[in-house]
Amino acid sequence: MKMFNKPSTKSGVRQRKQTLTGLERKGGDLTYYSQRNDQYANTGRGQSRPPITGRPNKIRNYWIQRFGFLIFIIVLFVSVIYVFSLSSNAKVVPLQSTNVGFLHSQATYQTAASKLLASSIWNRNKLTINTESITKQLMAQFPELSAASVTLPILTHRPIIYISPAQPALLLVGSNGAYVLDTSGRALMVVNNPKDLLNLTLPLVTDQSGLKLAINQQALSSTDVEFIVTVVAQLAAKQVVVSSLTLPVATRELDVGIATQSYIVKFNLQDGDARQQAGTFLATRARLSSQNITPAHYIDVRVSGRAYYQ
Repeated sequence: MKMFNKPSTKSGVRQRKQTLTGLERKGGDLTYYSQRNDQYANTGRGQSRPPITGRPNKIRNYWIQRFGFLIFIIVLFVSVIYVFSLSSNAKVVPLQSTNVGFLHSQATYQTAASKLLASSIWNRNKLTINTESITKQLMAQFPELSAASVTLPILTHRPIIYISPAQPALLLVGSNGAYVLDTSGRALMVVNNPKDLLNLTLPLVTDQSGLKLAINQQALSSTDVEFIVTVVAQLAAKQVVVSSLTLPVATRELDVGIATQSYIVKFNLQDGDARQQAGTFLATRARLSSQNITPAHYIDVRVSGRAYYQ
């Protein structure tokens, strides 16, 4: 009985298919290939790397940029301080719309305004200056000013102060000095030197009633001032020269002296109608002159529509 054995491979060695990376069979021959990856290649030997040159340049550029920004901030800060700074040398400008003369020179007002600006460090900056306080102090120092305003320039540094004078109406001489009064009867200034009033033509009134006069205080009522000024103007219009104006003791009376005449004219301040009383005097004067009558003491027009003389 024959035994059949399993056929065996040549030389009894089992042939296996091998799948080898990097091996290919071409025409019965084996060919080796490889792809080298330098990234993961490790030959066990240290490899020299090129020096890093970009990092120092970046650091230097970073600080240059920061330094340039710092310089910009400093320049901006200095520019802002310069733009908003103010000079203490004020420029005083009278308002052009007024024809009233000032009781002081423009240089006097300008010197006073500059001292006020220099009196406080807060006045050296456009953001912190108190313009209202400056105008109040200036008008308190010069009561003859009816208005004052401070203008801050945009591009320049010299503040401009516009001033407007009050209307001087008359000069009142009392027991404690001579004072200039405005149309409201307020004492504007004391007159120590008559030369200060050379540019003004004001009626001179002598007070015998004992009025207490003080700067920036009410001396007479506005109606009294208006009455006196109106009487003088009415007589001047008829070429009657007034030699004196007097407020007698304890009475609401105005005594007016006439040049070249020995008598006075008595006006009533309480009545208040200066034009009517002046007209009555002028008519009485003309009638007496036509009759060659000259009063020795007075012509009294204090009663409305009537005249008395002595």
